[in-house]
Amino acid sequence: MAQSTPRVWLITGSSTGFGRAMVEEVLRNGEIAVATLRKPSVLDDLAAKYPRTQLLVLPLDVTNEAQVKSAFALAKDAFGRVDVVYNNAAQAFFQEVEGTSLDRARKLMDINFWGAVMGAGGMLVQVSSMAGTTAVPLIGFYSTTKAALDSFTDVLAQEVLPAWNIRFVNVHPGWTRTPIVEFPSSEMPEPPAPYASEPTAVTMKIRAGFDAFTISDALADVEVVTKRIWSVTQMDDEYLRKGVQESIPGLVNVHTGMDSLERVHAKIGRLQGELMWNTKVHYEY
Repeated sequence: MAQSTPRVWLITGSSTGFGRAMVEEVLRNGEIAVATLRKPSVLDDLAAKYPRTQLLVLPLDVTNEAQVKSAFALAKDAFGRVDVVYNNAAQAFFQEVEGTSLDRARKLMDINFWGAVMGAGGMLVQVSSMAGTTAVPLIGFYSTTKAALDSFTDVLAQEVLPAWNIRFVNVHPGWTRTPIVEFPSSEMPEPPAPYASEPTAVTMKIRAGFDAFTISDALADVEVVTKRIWSVTQMDDEYLRKGVQESIPGLVNVHTGMDSLERVHAKIGRLQGELMWNTKVHYEY
């Protein structure tokens, strides 16, 4: 659906990956981008190409609440409003849960979860992950942060009043070619000793196949996935409502890629199995 007035987007994590791709998609379609990132100079090429009436680049550490509030205030001062908040800033690391320090796990939660829950807007687009649908071995804490973000978005969508007309789009990309996975396995932290001596352990199998996987066609193109996300935000309310959960009228869960859809299918099967077993226990024991 074509927009009569260009929307104002506030995008976090704009330096690379899904953030950078969405900034470019928004600008290419004639809309307005407030691009936020730790190092604004990374977007100097776009700042030179687009006028300040279409692109505003701001420094932002999403774990700093004062900076988050300042970014929203500056966006509203410049354009009068924020129509879409695109929460994308995230980090990941590949490491067994048992081998991960608490400090590193806390930092990941600060960025991936707390950094994403500080925003507000007419449409809130949360870039979650298929790892939030079902946890993925070797990225256990990343999976945890995304599952927490899913739960937060779910409950927020239930709590806001329909009259406020806030829509929530929770995106679960499958494996996508971004800097999160574009590195050699040799840069991963060493596995804990009990795992290192067990080549049949699931995390060791992932480590062994990681380099071949990251150069294969299994990874989706970030620009293609971003176009799909952008097209969902363009849907009119009537069409968008076809994808909402009946009990949560303002929330749409979007799954991009067959690997993400397969995780949904697997989770449904697992829940059905749990339901059948527990129903049997309830009535027979």
